[in-house]
Amino acid sequence: MPQNVLYIAFVWNQHQPYYLDTGRGEFIMPWVRLHATKDYYQMAAILKNYPQIKQTFSLSPSLLEQIEGYLYNNAVDYYLKVMKRAGDLNEGEKRFLLQHFFDIQWERVIDRHNYYRQLLERQGRVTEPEEVEKALKKYTTQDYLDLQIWFNLVWIDPEIREKDLFLSGLVEKGRNFKEEEKEELINYHYSIMEKVIPEHRRLQEKRQIEIITTAYYHPILPLLLDNHSALRASPGLALPDRFKFPEDARAQVAMAVREYLRLFGEKPRGFWPPEMAVSPEIIPLLVDEGFRWTISDEQILCKSMNVEIYRDGYGHVLNPDVLYRPYIVRGEGTEIPVIFRDHHLSDRIGFVYQHMSGRNAAGDLIHRLHKIREHLGNSPDNHLVTLALDGENAWEWYPGDKGEFLHHLYQGISADPFLETVTVSEFLEKNPPKRCIAHPATGSWVDHSLTRWIGTENKNILWNYLLEARKAIQKYEEKDNAKQKEAVNRALQNIYIAEGSDYAWWIDSMPYYLTAPFEALFRKHLLRVYSSLDLDPPAYLYEPIVLPGPGEKPWEEYPLSGPVCIVPGWNT
Repeated sequence: MPQNVLYIAFVWNQHQPYYLDTGRGEFIMPWVRLHATKDYYQMAAILKNYPQIKQTFSLSPSLLEQIEGYLYNNAVDYYLKVMKRAGDLNEGEKRFLLQHFFDIQWERVIDRHNYYRQLLERQGRVTEPEEVEKALKKYTTQDYLDLQIWFNLVWIDPEIREKDLFLSGLVEKGRNFKEEEKEELINYHYSIMEKVIPEHRRLQEKRQIEIITTAYYHPILPLLLDNHSALRASPGLALPDRFKFPEDARAQVAMAVREYLRLFGEKPRGFWPPEMAVSPEIIPLLVDEGFRWTISDEQILCKSMNVEIYRDGYGHVLNPDVLYRPYIVRGEGTEIPVIFRDHHLSDRIGFVYQHMSGRNAAGDLIHRLHKIREHLGNSPDNHLVTLALDGENAWEWYPGDKGEFLHHLYQGISADPFLETVTVSEFLEKNPPKRCIAHPATGSWVDHSLTRWIGTENKNILWNYLLEARKAIQKYEEKDNAKQKEAVNRALQNIYIAEGSDYAWWIDSMPYYLTAPFEALFRKHLLRVYSSLDLDPPAYLYEPIVLPGPGEKPWEEYPLSGPVCIVPGWNT
């Protein structure tokens, strides 16, 4: 049995799309707030119990900006606006509550709470607006108040709920809540959000975690540099017109570094490429901004080196010396260290372990780490297993959320003399790469290609709309007047937001009632490009790209339940 220590890097990617409707100063969706209260704080805070466990967190700048928007700029999301007194709700707001205040995993979360489950059953356990409307008359004013409480209660991490007398008291009470309790519950949301950034900063100062960053609004950098680079992995792919703005890619990376420096008092060392999408051309961008390492997926490693990662029938890697080490990756005359995640093990955390008890899942992962040690034999090199994935989306599918799994995992690793967690920078400082990749592949973690963000009719429309707006800025910059710089900066800010990867991700993968508001937000940002330049926008920006299916009603703007809050500094 080998006696070498196996090093493990957990890299949690914490990101949310930019949900702000800048014209209304309102977030169209609540997921920044709700994942902050259920996941972002607790994922870091749990480490106080395990001083030997080290982690790496990618905190996207667009996520951090939105957290600060809630805390300091008086921004709200529509889910908060319908938290008004239950007796004052209009029919549209009641319909919204019945459609969206069950937006969490039903079997793993709602069904654990007797009265919340009863409220869902009375609604019919449906999601489509047309079906929800049939249930309106089944609810009393008290039912709507109880629903408001339950939704916001279950979006607080269970461990936090259990340890707090007020929150655990609400769970035990179950129903017949009071308006004063609702107000106090929302105050808890804000108090938890207030801790997210300071807790990460504190742990980084202790060197228990490393915080890394990503491109500001989460664009797919290879596609900003040249969206026709998608053909490298997908020859013959139907593409939109050519979008090639390397200055935008550089701006998105530079803005991220400035934001990180403002929040954490130092420059970031590591860079998470949005969606692990890489190409040779992004390497000089990262090197020029001072990054010391980046990360991608094992599929990119395989394509870059023309090798296969062989696994046995249990998923154990048979050629581990290839995957579990860093590489120097060269591109465009520069080079940077790159680590590659174990796709299979990362997916087990994201999708498989939810079907097991937390104890058994933790035991399975620790067993698999020891199998990696076994297959490495007595190699003279130190090896790094990289587990990298979303740090929020998996947990509501776990029995009782993340707590049981992470506690057993961290306890097990802490007590194991042959397993050691490290931050990525810590490992690289002691174990610089010995091998080189001269020609990195272009692609992402999704099928080692870029087709998740380009190449369908709807995605290509997004790219063409974006291109025309970007060209309008180029043309405007040719003018020479005193107001030019200010107008261009306002327009570019909206372009950068619209370049975010999430618009193309959502447009062909979400139900219509979720896609429509997000696609409308994309067009609003482009409309603001033209208004910033005092130009007439193209008529097509007023028309939806996605249309309702048979039997679906066209989506309409959420009705306002109060005055619009224009956020200072965000009216870009």
